[in-house]
Amino acid sequence: MTKKTFLIYKIIAVIVVGIAFGASVNFGNWYLPLAILIAAWVFLYILRTRVKEVIADERDYNLAGKASALSLRIFASLAVIAGFILYVAEKQNETMFAIGSVLMYSAGFLMLLYAIIFKIYEKKDERN
Repeated sequence: MTKKTFLIYKIIAVIVVGIAFGASVNFGNWYLPLAILIAAWVFLYILRTRVKEVIADERDYNLAGKASALSLRIFASLAVIAGFILYVAEKQNETMFAIGSVLMYSAGFLMLLYAIIFKIYEKKDERN
């Protein structure tokens, strides 16, 4: 199988999962989306093993690492700023206080998780 064929199957799987999720949630069924998601994951995993070409190389992983680190910084900064603004707006609306708290705690958790995973990878790095 070629990389292009795999990408076409991947897009089709995403469309099917999206439609199934929407329809299932609309009908109140919460088990079917989970089953479809697992089936799509297994389907794509099997197809990925049949691809003869290189799907990703070291450069792609390096770019993904840089993009994820920048995304983390941007999300954390914006979430803390927006969370603080909503937290201060608590006097007018209690819902804003809850949303602000969730934003700030999620940004803090994400930064803590990043630091822990970074340290784990740093210890596994054979250059040290």
